[in-house]
Amino acid sequence: MEKLIKENIIFIFAVVAVFIAGCFFLYKIGVETYNNRNEADSQKNTLTMKKDQLAQLIATKQKRETQLEKTSKSGKVIYEVSGEQFSAEASFGIMFENVLSNITNSGVRIRSISYNYQPENDAILFTNSPGYNACELSFVTVSNYTQLQSLFKNIAKEKYLSSINEVFIEPYDKDKTILISKFKIRLYTKTI
Repeated sequence: MEKLIKENIIFIFAVVAVFIAGCFFLYKIGVETYNNRNEADSQKNTLTMKKDQLAQLIATKQKRETQLEKTSKSGKVIYEVSGEQFSAEASFGIMFENVLSNITNSGVRIRSISYNYQPENDAILFTNSPGYNACELSFVTVSNYTQLQSLFKNIAKEKYLSSINEVFIEPYDKDKTILISKFKIRLYTKTI
């Protein structure tokens, strides 16, 4: 038996070496398969999370579009201009003219005006709908009570969508019938 082992020792070592190499090869394949499966599971989880995030973004966008529709269903329309002719800022020209004529027709005197073409927390701009624009005009005016009331009524009667925000009124120190007013009017346009 010893003679048989000595004559075939190389063959026995070769078989043992092939067996060890096979076990090592199978082990390596198993580890790679396990790692690939973990990586695939990780990618699947990542894709699932991104899919959920996308679904949430779509739901949020639809909700914002619904809010936009509700805003425009107030009986007023959003002023539309051809986008090829006017930039977003220039699209407010007619609306500025309407507001200024309402102010002068009501007898209110303007002390200052400032413009903000990207007002914060605006429902229409928040939807990121293409073509919709908003501009907030901040006024400081001088008037009496009747003139200010007439101004706000005229703005409310406009057919185009606008809103009056942050009204602050205080009487003038020397004459309590004269009012110093600070208010913001938000205007909307759509370039098509």
